[in-house]
Amino acid sequence: MHIKAAVDARNESGSDLVIVARTDSRQAISFEEALWRVQAFADVGADVLLIDALGSVEEMKAFCAVAPGIPKMINIIEGGKTPILSPVELGEIGYSLIVYSVSLLGVSMRAMEVCTYTIHMKHVTLFFIYHYYISRMNHVQI
Repeated sequence: MHIKAAVDARNESGSDLVIVARTDSRQAISFEEALWRVQAFADVGADVLLIDALGSVEEMKAFCAVAPGIPKMINIIEGGKTPILSPVELGEIGYSLIVYSVSLLGVSMRAMEVCTYTIHMKHVTLFFIYHYYISRMNHVQI
């Protein structure tokens, strides 16, 4: 098992590496298989557990009940299979770590669009605009 090999290598090296064990088996095989796998990951020493694409709050709660004491991670994707709940609600269910990968990627892409448009149309970069104008405005907080 790859997780056991990673845990063994981490332990032998004395590293402080955190092993996040993820399975996609919820969609590919079954929810029961995903629960079995994360329990196996916990048994070999994974530090954090993640089942991708859980389909309901009930599945999320059942996952968080597996291997108490080991932090659970969730990947929130707008339009994905997993219900979108607030960070407070996710914490109440039992999640310790929340990843908003697509949300952050979308914001980053929009910032890149604005920057390339500004370079093309104004022939200056946003870095220049920020440092020349915005950084001089003490009353504006960024």
